[in-house]
Amino acid sequence: MRSVWFCLGLLHLSGSAQSVEDRWESVRAILSAFFPIQDMAFSAGKADARHFTFEKGATSMSTPLAMASSSKFPAAMAIAACVAEGHVTFDTFVHEVFPWWTSDPAVPKSRVTLRHLMSFTSGFYSPDTGGNLPCLGANVSEYTAEGCAREIYDLAPFLFEPGTAWAYNSFHLQVAGAMVAHAAGISVQELLHRYLIGPLSLKATTWLGGENPGLAGNMMTTGDDYDRILRAYVGNELIPETVSREMERDYLGGVRIANSSTFLVQLLGHYSMCNYFECFPPKPSDFTDKCKAADVHMDAGLFGYYPLVDRTKGMYMQIVTMKVPTSKATYFAPTIASMALRLITKGWVDRALHLPTEWLATGTTMDQATSVTEDLLDRSGLRAVWPSASMLWSSLNETVIV
Repeated sequence: MRSVWFCLGLLHLSGSAQSVEDRWESVRAILSAFFPIQDMAFSAGKADARHFTFEKGATSMSTPLAMASSSKFPAAMAIAACVAEGHVTFDTFVHEVFPWWTSDPAVPKSRVTLRHLMSFTSGFYSPDTGGNLPCLGANVSEYTAEGCAREIYDLAPFLFEPGTAWAYNSFHLQVAGAMVAHAAGISVQELLHRYLIGPLSLKATTWLGGENPGLAGNMMTTGDDYDRILRAYVGNELIPETVSREMERDYLGGVRIANSSTFLVQLLGHYSMCNYFECFPPKPSDFTDKCKAADVHMDAGLFGYYPLVDRTKGMYMQIVTMKVPTSKATYFAPTIASMALRLITKGWVDRALHLPTEWLATGTTMDQATSVTEDLLDRSGLRAVWPSASMLWSSLNETVIV
């Protein structure tokens, strides 16, 4: 494996002598040598432009990919842009929009607000990370968005007082989209087009599900389109900073974590509105004030997609890949592989963008991949599934690579 120490020499060149290619050579070397992900693209930039693109294997920046959970952040941006226009506020009660939603103060559901829905603290619960209801399954396109919201209201488990517990599932965002679209007098698909797809001239982005698009997991897009979304978000093009700051607050402080979601907090960090506060450089740790101050947000997907926004430094980057787990034994393997790559790469990306760098991965890419993956397995409690990093990487061969 090529040593990253060699790349350190390149970075010692003077600014006047160092070309753009030289600045990114260390990043390119790591991405090329990172063997757990053979098919991927990668991009990074700031609000002014994309500054770097990389592709290898069968995946390019124009390859159509399913986002899985990485669908949530862009959907939330569209909802937030509608909020910024004044149709509702984050503190609007759902019963103020849907007349069939109870307003009886004796019933906890009456106290659910858009903020609760967007932060996944509304009280709806699922034993898994999705939500097993007909309107979110194979029959999704047979429902209207409001019809699905009504089914969630009637049938989804509701276990917590709003604002007191965090439970990761698809129910919250599906209701949020239907609520805001109804308040604006448009469909959810129109909401996505008017506040996200249209303004950014996205060429290959859609949410499957007809008039009931699955906001939490049914986004199809390309690395090129998602790059445009991240760049617009960093530059506050779509959403005023006052609104995006509401999206980036820590909503897990002082709330209970549902038993179905504890693992996600241990692995990924605290939750904002449809994005996580990252918390691991230089090594994985529990959520800390330092992580909060770093202000790095991401929306990792089950298939390995990893979009990231660093608010403090004003930059973004994304790992563009799609590996579909084929069994429980490979569940989260693509996500952890991308997390490891992010840990190795981020400091070098910051340096290439002439930004402050707190930590640089050094040594060979193979050594670093092993070290950070072992740390992630310890943090997540997944050693019972993968006793070693090499076993996790082997399981990636059992995924479907697109």
